[in-house]
Amino acid sequence: MNILLAAPSAQTRFEYFPSIGLMNLFLIAKDLGCHVEYLDLTEDSYAKGVDRILENQYDLVGVSCSFTNTAPYCMTYARKIKAKFPDTEVIAGGIHATFVPEDLLFNQYDAVVYGEGELTFKRFLRQRLKGESVKHLEGICRLQDGRVIKNPPAERIENLDDLPVNDYTHFDMEPYFKRAGIRLIQMMTSRGCRFNCRFCSTVRMWGRHRQQSARRMVREFLTAKQMGVEYISIEDDDFCLNEKNVREFCRLLTEENAVIPWSMTLGARSVSDESTLDLLARSGCRVAGISIESASPKILKQLGRVYTVDDNIRMFRALKKRNIMVENKGLIGFSDESVKDVVMTYRHLFHTSDFWHGSILEPRPGCEYWESWEKKGDTAQYERFGKGNVFFAKNKTATYILFRFFAVLYLLSPRRVFLSLFGRDPIVRYWHRKYYIMAYWTLKANIEDFLGWFSPKRES
Repeated sequence: MNILLAAPSAQTRFEYFPSIGLMNLFLIAKDLGCHVEYLDLTEDSYAKGVDRILENQYDLVGVSCSFTNTAPYCMTYARKIKAKFPDTEVIAGGIHATFVPEDLLFNQYDAVVYGEGELTFKRFLRQRLKGESVKHLEGICRLQDGRVIKNPPAERIENLDDLPVNDYTHFDMEPYFKRAGIRLIQMMTSRGCRFNCRFCSTVRMWGRHRQQSARRMVREFLTAKQMGVEYISIEDDDFCLNEKNVREFCRLLTEENAVIPWSMTLGARSVSDESTLDLLARSGCRVAGISIESASPKILKQLGRVYTVDDNIRMFRALKKRNIMVENKGLIGFSDESVKDVVMTYRHLFHTSDFWHGSILEPRPGCEYWESWEKKGDTAQYERFGKGNVFFAKNKTATYILFRFFAVLYLLSPRRVFLSLFGRDPIVRYWHRKYYIMAYWTLKANIEDFLGWFSPKRES
């Protein structure tokens, strides 16, 4: 079977990495004897992306539709493919596809793989290779008589060690390294969460928290070290939820001589034993994200957060004591949020972060806010996601102005500009540069949208 796996074009992005999810599917398909290609369109325009997809004919095209602002592109791909290659089967997966499968299925996709996709995808391929129907396959959505039919879910992958070890030799990583300015890769060591914050879709997408074994995680580090990786970004929502496993990981990382500088995110209360922070520092942890979200107790309670602002401050000080740099993220734009709440959050970010980023709350599919969003289902709104243009707040004007004002204040800091261009430490340079690149893409997308009001719309 000849397969193409595509990461879609995107107007805005934080970083430039291969999709971890598509890498897993790539290795699964390859292990089954399929000829499989990975196509990264994230840096391409919509038109160029479509042209690249249509360069060759495939038996199956799989599209990652995780982020809502990429959905408008994803929604057109199947129609374009079917027009040129009617026999090609087109499927999608990812967060947006999981929670809004109708966006894809009503645009000529043959099926949507929902939720955790590896087991479903593997079974899908096996049945296709045997010429069998996938109509009743667990874990997929499909159309039947104009209605979306959601088959029962596939079981969760209880042991994440069963996932393929990311073999980067199958992928051309040099463009990614060049873009980052450092030989950097991403890892995902866990899925799910113990909590269920209102703005987050993690629990609904992945279920309860599961983490790879410490030995498996070290194996990934050793593989990365062999390919000359200089820095690893662990993308878990909260790396330290299983503190015992994390301690074992740090110990093995040192014993196996697998230490590479790395970063992760943790909750302000996820570490109960402060000696765990010592282990993190000794094992090469350079940056830790805390993600306070808001410095307003009222908003934290509304979000369902289990920690306080004081917890965040204590964790910040404990990390800094061990020379671990801190990244903090804030959210503004809640329905009953005051201007004072917004200013409190930004003031907190200024005082408890080496790097910080503020964003406006978006009602993303899978989170509680999506269900109550009055514009849910209006696909014209999708491209506004990721640009600070989707609002829940009552006072939209004040929220928008404060969001832009503090972003400019951060980005025009002479110290940050200097470190992003000339910082001696490549990791520090990368982190500062990351936010300037993000600001560039966001500004570019906003300008293009504004100019788009006066020009013909992109062909759908």
